[in-house]
Amino acid sequence: MFDVKAILGEGPVWDYKKKLLFWVDIEGCKLHQHNPSSGENKSWHFDEMIGAAIPLKNGDILLALESGLASFDFKTEQLTKNGVLENSNPEIRFNDGKVGPAGNFWIGTMDKQCAPKTGNFYRVDPNLNSTLQISETSVSNGLAWTSDRKTFYYIDSPTFEIRAFDFDFENGSIANGRSAFKVPAEYGSPDGMSIDEEDMLWIAHWGGNCVRRWNPKTGQVLKKIEVDAPHVTSCCFGGKDLKTLYIASARSGLDEKQLKEFPLSGGLFIYETKVKGTPIDYF
Repeated sequence: MFDVKAILGEGPVWDYKKKLLFWVDIEGCKLHQHNPSSGENKSWHFDEMIGAAIPLKNGDILLALESGLASFDFKTEQLTKNGVLENSNPEIRFNDGKVGPAGNFWIGTMDKQCAPKTGNFYRVDPNLNSTLQISETSVSNGLAWTSDRKTFYYIDSPTFEIRAFDFDFENGSIANGRSAFKVPAEYGSPDGMSIDEEDMLWIAHWGGNCVRRWNPKTGQVLKKIEVDAPHVTSCCFGGKDLKTLYIASARSGLDEKQLKEFPLSGGLFIYETKVKGTPIDYF
């Protein structure tokens, strides 16, 4: 594991072309990079919170900053504002985003104090046109698409529910939202998630010290991976065969007693799985 002590580590993403892992510390305003082949870690600090980081086809990375989307060039360390999803409300930030199979970027907003129904969930097309997809969300989190590209799963954390939508690959739209399954409150709130090649969901549980593998069709827990941190935020598959599960965690929201008991909180944990994950789509 990597003891980076992130305040709010989130959104790990495996760039399979570069063979690098990226993740963000939202409240620490940092972008982290890990190179498993060399063991080298790097980080970049920004002036704003970063809700998500998405590898771009041109080798740069897209950052969902508080003020809106921006591209970061690793070679020049230049940040370019994209003029899309611009935000001037200091109470609002972005949270968790992913690129879907049709090449669109999906991202949610939320209130920094988690005030209910103050966020929205958007789709941004490759030409940087944004459209509202779900209004009045609270804490937009896990996103995943099935291998047949017909179902989209979405988590709004305080609902303790994983929602399924019909996904139309041709026009990149979602419809017919419904409950796939509910998470028992004592399991910890469902946060970020990843999907494996068998279409099972790997969900990080905030307040639950674990990642669980769920069958979304039955709502059954297939596996539980204990994590040495209470607030587990997200996970992704990476490594050369997509069988390494990278798990992000947070220190935010823990008191001194909890931090003493779980000093590795905020670290990035690593677990080797038997099943393969699915590769990302680039934006």
